[in-house]
Amino acid sequence: MASRKFLAPMRAPTIIAALALAVGMLVVLSPTAVGGPPSCAVSNTRTHKGYSSLQGAVNAAKAGDTLEVKGTCVGNSSVDRNITLSGVTNKAFPGAPTLDGNEQGTVLTITAGTTTIRNLAITNGKTSDFGGGIAARPGSSLTLINSTVSGNSAGSSGGIDSDGGTVTLIGSTVSNNTAAGATNCQDAGSCAGGIWNFGGTLTLIDSTVSGNTATRRGGGIVNQTPTGGPAAVLTLSGTTSITNNHAISDPAVNLGGGIWIRGGATVSATGDWTGDISGNTPDQCDPETVIGGKTCT
Repeated sequence: MASRKFLAPMRAPTIIAALALAVGMLVVLSPTAVGGPPSCAVSNTRTHKGYSSLQGAVNAAKAGDTLEVKGTCVGNSSVDRNITLSGVTNKAFPGAPTLDGNEQGTVLTITAGTTTIRNLAITNGKTSDFGGGIAARPGSSLTLINSTVSGNSAGSSGGIDSDGGTVTLIGSTVSNNTAAGATNCQDAGSCAGGIWNFGGTLTLIDSTVSGNTATRRGGGIVNQTPTGGPAAVLTLSGTTSITNNHAISDPAVNLGGGIWIRGGATVSATGDWTGDISGNTPDQCDPETVIGGKTCT
C-alpha cells in the first residue's frame, strides 16, 4: 500500500506535463484540424491546376478551357477569351456556386470572345454605371445556361448590360435586379432593371425575367437600336416569361414595365413560345407590339 501512496505524487507532474503537451499540440494543429475549405476554389479541367480567385484562373487559361467554380468567389472579374465557367457542387463545397461582386462593381465583364456560364449564380454587383451583374462589351458573346443573375444594382442595366453583344439565356433567370442611378437613361432616371440590349442580339430560351425594377423605363428589358447603329433584336422562345417587373416613377413617363422598345428595335417569338409577358407595371410593352401573335401593350 505504501508504494502506491508514494507513486501517486510522482505521477501527478507527469500527467500535468502530458496534458500541457496535448494542449500545445491542439493549439498548433487547430487551424488545420477545425478549419474548413476556402470560400472559393477554381480549377482548370485541362491543366488540373487550382486557383483561389476566378480572375487568376482566367488569366492563366487558354482559349477553349473550362474553369470549374466551387463555393463563393468574391470580387470583380473580366474575361477576354473563349472560355466556359462551370459551377460545381461537391462534398467540400456543398453550397450553390456563386460569383459575388461584394457591391464593389460589375461582377463579370466580357470584353471579347465567347463566354459560356453554366450552373452559376451572379449576385451582389453594384455600380453607378452600366451592368451590375454582367457587362458584355461590343462584339463579345455570352451564353448563360441554368444560371441566375439576381440581386445586382447599377445606374442602368441592373442585371445584364449588352452593348452590341450577342447574349443567349437558356433555362436561366434574371430577377430582383435594380437600375437606380440618377442618369444614363435620357438623363432623367435609370433604365433596364433586368437587361439592356443595346444594338445587340438577345435570345431568351426557357428563361425568366422577373421582379426587376427601373426608376425610369424598361423594368424588365430595354431593347434599343442606337442611332445609326446596328439593330437590336430580341427573340423569345420556349417557356420564356417576363413578369412582375416595374418601372416605378411617373406612369406618364416611365413606360415599358416589361419591355421598352426603342429606335426601331424588334421583338419576336419562335413558334414554340408558350410563355407570357404579364404582371408588369405600369404596362407590359411600350410601344404596343405584337409578339408571337399576341398583342403586348
